[in-house]
Amino acid sequence: MYTDPVTIEDNCWIGAGTTICPGVHIGENSVIGAGSVVVHDIPANSVAARNPCKVIREIGE
Repeated sequence: MYTDPVTIEDNCWIGAGTTICPGVHIGENSVIGAGSVVVHDIPANSVAARNPCKVIREIGE
């Protein structure tokens, strides 16, 4: 069993049915698509989705 903490920074949107694995860090202002499986860190200002979750694009100003 893994017990590493999950870190979700400010202003993140996480879609329904998303699984976030232990030890993952989701950066500020990121969006995770519904049903995604997040196994790696997601950088700030990113849109990510799929299984396994991958960054689709960055969010610009």
